[in-house]
Amino acid sequence: MRARFDGGDPESKIILAVGRLAARKGYGSLIEGFSNLHKKIPSSRLVIVGRGHLKSRLLKKAKRLGVGDFVHIESGMSFPELAKLYRSANLVVYPSFYEGQGLIPLEAMSSGVPIVTVDHGPLPEMVDETVGALFTMGNTESMLGALERTLNEEESLKGAQGRMRVVEKFNFDGNADVFEKIYLEAIQLED
Repeated sequence: MRARFDGGDPESKIILAVGRLAARKGYGSLIEGFSNLHKKIPSSRLVIVGRGHLKSRLLKKAKRLGVGDFVHIESGMSFPELAKLYRSANLVVYPSFYEGQGLIPLEAMSSGVPIVTVDHGPLPEMVDETVGALFTMGNTESMLGALERTLNEEESLKGAQGRMRVVEKFNFDGNADVFEKIYLEAIQLED
């Protein structure tokens, strides 16, 4: 799966973003941040997987910023292909301007891949420097720093920590325990 996007360089850095191609997902900012990252890490490649009306606009922006050959947008990927791509990426970036609780960070961590995401909403509860990095929403310089730091650190350690976090905290048993505690507290309040 890597070979499909690495430009013939097996040492390239694959940055993956997954989600609907909508303005609130932050892909315009991501492409701006990536264009700056690519100047510092020329082997970097950005792969966005998603469907939506912004595909041609995002590709034009990448071309205008000089990274058109290094940005790929895939709209028809199967779940098994996406799972392989997650596992072969160097990091996953989640630049969304608004999410209740996005599943993409959990999917990245469960795949053993570091996650770089925004520092708002529930995301800082899932992601910290041990499993990836946070950046200021809409701030391309902050995003650039988080991407660069994560790519230059030991990715496999952060990926392993992320996988362990998902296994320990975000599972059916753990969720059932949390809900049981909430229900028991609610019952006690009524008494």
